[in-house]
Amino acid sequence: MSDADGASPTRTGASGPTGRRRFLEWLIRGFLSLWGLGAAAVAVSFLKAPGAEERPSEGRVKCGSLSSLPVGSARFIRHGTGPLLIVRATTDQVQAFSAICTHLRCVLQWEEETRRILCPCHGGAFDRRGNVLSGPPTRSLPQYPAEVRADEIVVHLLG
Repeated sequence: MSDADGASPTRTGASGPTGRRRFLEWLIRGFLSLWGLGAAAVAVSFLKAPGAEERPSEGRVKCGSLSSLPVGSARFIRHGTGPLLIVRATTDQVQAFSAICTHLRCVLQWEEETRRILCPCHGGAFDRRGNVLSGPPTRSLPQYPAEVRADEIVVHLLG
């Protein structure tokens, strides 16, 4: 067969422009499909309800073992936006306080030498029972009920 001018039509082989174009289209579709599957997996994991083992116990925070906390010391526990400070008062008694200053909501620190709770922002100080010793804070620290279960310190945040 020939064209009107007598030349035969050209066919592009597998390595020609048409073959490369098809390969790139296939490659792009493959990557987009993988991206879509990944996005769908993220959406499903976000929307599904947590299982029983993933569900946090309502209002309870496990704060480590009692035996690893010496008498008269404290442990800082990161918990969401409201960190906790656990103070071991006696061999069998622990106290749990909010680690947020009642003055301007700075995160508090435990000073081991004086056994006081200090606010690094404005120099406020609290005793190991959460009462104000000095500085700008006027209110004591909120305290949460705490108990020891099989050497594990458990703090109850809700009532």
